[in-house]
Amino acid sequence: MTTTLIEQIEEMRLRMYEQSRSEQHLVDALGLALKRADEKLLEALRNVAVEHEARREGIMHELQALAARIGTLPLSRAQAAVREDTPLKLRGDEANRAISRTADWRRAIANFPDVLAN
Repeated sequence: MTTTLIEQIEEMRLRMYEQSRSEQHLVDALGLALKRADEKLLEALRNVAVEHEARREGIMHELQALAARIGTLPLSRAQAAVREDTPLKLRGDEANRAISRTADWRRAIANFPDVLAN
């Protein structure tokens, strides 16, 4: 059974056509798989962005609450009893010292225990 050159060329053309169709199906399947992976990645990224925004809002609320509380003292549960009959006793040398309006409050706090009599 001898085949002519034209028949061999035709067989080769058919095999090449089938091979190209098979490869095109593989490329299409790969494209579809990549598209699905991209969609999953995009969805995961959006979820991360939503979670981040929720955490950011929570932090902002905490910071706003903290800012509102700054400078305020906590309320005591019971009113403190003030004894007005006990005078403040200063040592003699500290009582006569002039009080400056421009004094450094840090230095005054540091010296506070020295001012009160034991």
